[in-house]
Amino acid sequence: MRFRFMALFALTGFVAAIGLVALPQRLLAADPLDVGPVQKMMADQNTFATALRTGNTDEIAWQLFLQLNSPLTGNGPKYWESWRQSSSVYLPDGSQPAPWGQEPPPPQIVIDQAKKQGLDLSLPFHNLDSDVQSDGLALRDRFEQNSNQNVRYQILMNQDTFQYIVTTKIYNMNGQQALAQSNTPANFPWSAFEIKTSWIWIGANQDILKELQGKYYIVNAYYEQFDSRGKSTGVYQVGLAALSGMHIITKPVPQWFWVTFENVYDAQYTFASNELPMSDSTKQANAIYQPALKSQGSIFANYQLTGTQWQFLDPSSGQPILLANSQIETAFQHSSSCATCHSTASYSVKDGYFNMVKEQDGGITYYTGNPPVDKMKGYDPLDFVWSLKRAQWQRSP
Repeated sequence: MRFRFMALFALTGFVAAIGLVALPQRLLAADPLDVGPVQKMMADQNTFATALRTGNTDEIAWQLFLQLNSPLTGNGPKYWESWRQSSSVYLPDGSQPAPWGQEPPPPQIVIDQAKKQGLDLSLPFHNLDSDVQSDGLALRDRFEQNSNQNVRYQILMNQDTFQYIVTTKIYNMNGQQALAQSNTPANFPWSAFEIKTSWIWIGANQDILKELQGKYYIVNAYYEQFDSRGKSTGVYQVGLAALSGMHIITKPVPQWFWVTFENVYDAQYTFASNELPMSDSTKQANAIYQPALKSQGSIFANYQLTGTQWQFLDPSSGQPILLANSQIETAFQHSSSCATCHSTASYSVKDGYFNMVKEQDGGITYYTGNPPVDKMKGYDPLDFVWSLKRAQWQRSP
């Protein structure tokens, strides 16, 4: 297992293993950004799981965030930017995606527009292929000159996640149905990672760029436009985008580990703000890491951890644990539990995907606390990975 893990991260750009154990306070006080002393601790699943059960999950979350947002080389792309975008995995025709490391480049029309704008073509282009949240609603930005455009979204996965999806052939609906017909639950490897990000669209607007520079991590981005029937118009919007939120999930424990970060300026530039109280431990971790990053001139000093989750219930109170990202789950922050909601990720040959929404008090809400296993009878688990719902039926040649 140790050899497999280290080989995986070498292939995905992680030259050094991620430091994911709780740091002693004396080490944090000395240099919270030095992950060297803890890198060796991320050698196997048991070490990671033990760290969650006995350590400070907020410190673990910050260490993870720091490593993922470290450049591969010099001032180049971040580690997570080398991961696979879901848009190149769940293809419109349900066909098998290209192998790892052979992801198709952006369409030539995107490159041509990027050249005209003077964008740095050596940096990654993010395909922000969605502008709706999981509840079907949208979040708008506050830039009137941008026509108050919707915040956009993207999902990426590391190599182990990608390889599992390809090997089990669940990149299309055909494969997911076959898995359900065989009564085989999905079971991702413990080293699987998935990242969901939210973005304020800048495009080529220099006024918006000037406003957000120095406050947000900004990247090359594009998205395809569709008509009211969902048919491609052949038109692409190309430009820049600013990272407003980041969900990170990984699987050292069966119910996964959930981490969420937001930019501290989000309420100023989008019609959303964090509505869930941050724990004292989370505030303390932010008070350690943000100033340390600021002292190095890092743009990520402007991002804050808002919470972590790896259990359904608070062990001290027995109450459901809530966790949400204001940029990604704006409207249902007060009824959002990452682990519980994703525990319902499942598929039935007869009924399709399980409905994560439930009716309550004349309206709708989401599941929190322990998973609704009684209501999920007849559904085959998708191992907490709701992004599998992006899969399409494979079209005949």
